[in-house]
Amino acid sequence: MALRRYVAIAAALVALPVLVCAPVQAQSTAKTLVFDVELRPVGSDGYELPGDVTYGQGRLVGTTTWGRRAANVDWMCSHIATDGTGPVSDLVTITRSDGAVLALAVSGWVTDGRLRGTVEIIGGRGAYRGATGTGTVVGRSGEALLSLTVTQGSGRAAPRHGIGC
Repeated sequence: MALRRYVAIAAALVALPVLVCAPVQAQSTAKTLVFDVELRPVGSDGYELPGDVTYGQGRLVGTTTWGRRAANVDWMCSHIATDGTGPVSDLVTITRSDGAVLALAVSGWVTDGRLRGTVEIIGGRGAYRGATGTGTVVGRSGEALLSLTVTQGSGRAAPRHGIGC
């Protein structure tokens, strides 16, 4: 009797229509932002060593547009160079006129006065709270072009590296 009931249930299950479901794709919130930045120096501490080695830190400020809004840029930079070539490690804050903020860490290399590097989004405020992402930077004295792919999340982004003095 139990075997007969088991066979009946198994037969009924086999007769049920089979549903094939496509995997559900999460809707991406990623967007590309491009900032064409005009910068001017407002302070620097630079040092020179024998062998054309220079190192130091500086601060640049400037403006850009973020979508249809004006934005201010605060760029803190540090560098080490031999004959004008070397690594940079910068922190950039872009503040839109409505209070939205993106904080960025720039790692790159300067050769012949030209910067090329990568950008990591540290986080943001306002509409960009919890933002993460990466991008690229190219620039030269007084200007930079940042291209970022931003993913908006909720909460706080955790930096992937430590920055400190």
